[in-house]
Amino acid sequence: HLLRVGGSFTKLNDPKSGDANDKVSSVPFKGKILHSSHMSHFNSAVRDKRVVLIGDASSAEDLALQAVKLGCQKCFILSRSGFGNAACVSSWPKGIDPSTGKMEPKVEVYIALPTRVFDDGSGLECNELYWDEEVGSYEIVEETPSVMLNDVQTVIFCTGYLPDQDCLAEDLQFPSLRSDVTEDFSEIWVAPDDFKMRDNPLTAVTGDIQPSEDIYISSNIIPGVYRRTLLMSNPRMMYLSDAHSECSLLELDISAWLCIAYITGITRIPSKAEMKADLDAQMIEEMHIPYLRYYIDMDYFDALSMLDETHWSEDINDPRTTQLLLGYMNYNAGLIARNMRSAHYPVDFGTYNNLNEKGNHLVKLMLASSHARQTISSKSEWATFRDVCPKSFRSIYTGQEASSLPGHWLDLDKGDKPLTSFTILPPK
Repeated sequence: HLLRVGGSFTKLNDPKSGDANDKVSSVPFKGKILHSSHMSHFNSAVRDKRVVLIGDASSAEDLALQAVKLGCQKCFILSRSGFGNAACVSSWPKGIDPSTGKMEPKVEVYIALPTRVFDDGSGLECNELYWDEEVGSYEIVEETPSVMLNDVQTVIFCTGYLPDQDCLAEDLQFPSLRSDVTEDFSEIWVAPDDFKMRDNPLTAVTGDIQPSEDIYISSNIIPGVYRRTLLMSNPRMMYLSDAHSECSLLELDISAWLCIAYITGITRIPSKAEMKADLDAQMIEEMHIPYLRYYIDMDYFDALSMLDETHWSEDINDPRTTQLLLGYMNYNAGLIARNMRSAHYPVDFGTYNNLNEKGNHLVKLMLASSHARQTISSKSEWATFRDVCPKSFRSIYTGQEASSLPGHWLDLDKGDKPLTSFTILPPK
């Protein structure tokens, strides 16, 4: 057996180093350009600067708040999809805007990406984009006005990482990285002819949408890799791969136990046909979940994109939105529970279809986490998702309630006497 345990996604996804800039602009940006991993340069790059973060996932959310804490003038987050953590934040910390003299949010989020650098290299023109299937690239939405960001001093790519398996022979790499196309690899999936989505709160709005001819493989699946662990063409090749998950560290630990179970024979390695059937079943299930089907079925994507910002699905407190979220979160917790059982993991969350008390506790934590960033009061000048009331967050294992911060998060680690002490309560 051979295990690749160094992390599967370790190469910077750094658009400035590729050909992307050639299409964006022939004028060089005169400010500083960083990747989110370049933290040694972060302080000087954001303090008293106007900063642009490209990407809207967790790193953008974290760095935007850190930039505010360090005293940036303004931070702009540019999102392609509008569905990352940063794009879901209901309110950002505020400060006096020097240009207006008014109290304004220190962070602004735009559903747009840079398409042109100003002629003097000091700013960015940004536009909403759409994926053109015929051309095979993102194109500008002409009907949407451009966003002009002036006097930008720093651009930070919060664009994540790409797979890096150059140390492996090509036939041991993820099929998506190989120069040859194998039978185990496809980024496209075809739904069964008789597929019909289960009714959900959005059904009354969307009706029964037939699946697109081609469905994208879910980001929860690595094509050609069974349960993100076994190479289907050679199951003796195994990976500990980063999961798109609310519980990444937990899932990595479970994957390690799963590898051990396969190697020692505690868990049988399925046949290739069984693996394929399992992945097909997972794709079918994700087609029933609105928050997952949205990303893989373009016809469903188009239907939901027609809903405006006043629709009930944009209200995190609407019980129908909660029902959709719980469906999504129960599914994710079910996958974790399934893999725990297969790995003979020392903690048990129940089964895929029937979570136990710990599994249901995980779902409650996921829901509380989602509410934390989407229910921040717009009246607050200092609140962040980290300042949320901790009563909804209790340890799955001990019941210990999360400790309150000793002050506002923006004020921690400031001045000569940083606030770093926490009150640890005895388990209840």
